[in-house]
Amino acid sequence: MNVSLFFGQKVLSTDGKKGYVVSVNAAAGKIECLICADEDENEFYVDMKNVLKLGEPIIFDDRESKIKAAKPVRLGRASYNDKGIYLGNLVDMTVSGNKIMRVKIGKKSYKATELTYGDVVIHKPVKKLKSDVIKDGKVIIRKGTPITGGVLSAAEKEGEYFQTNLKSL
Repeated sequence: MNVSLFFGQKVLSTDGKKGYVVSVNAAAGKIECLICADEDENEFYVDMKNVLKLGEPIIFDDRESKIKAAKPVRLGRASYNDKGIYLGNLVDMTVSGNKIMRVKIGKKSYKATELTYGDVVIHKPVKKLKSDVIKDGKVIIRKGTPITGGVLSAAEKEGEYFQTNLKSL
């Protein structure tokens, strides 16, 4: 493939970010990144390590947006529950690969998915269904299922979004 074929090529991220290639940056005999622009002519970079597929369009994993959206997680931060009660300080985290699995606050351990990080750490327990979600006599979502974004999406596709939310209260 010739470098000239990159120029003007459409790019699409796995998260839906769109644009086109404006320029190519190279160093030490290899292409390092593509400089792209969106429809408003705002430039962004696509690291070649994040390119998943070359073609029309070029598909990439949008690491730049994920990195910008990431928040610092500092040990020692004060932690509270969703009612404002102090739980202790953030002591440590258990990770698997790059995924945070559990977080130790004071002497207790919490699921990482139940925490929000900022100036303080907020523990908000994940709601669970208190009864089955039923449509046309068929159980769509079982009692005890944690209410996550994926579960709510599935409920919305079935037309039972509100029933699912109400049964988690």
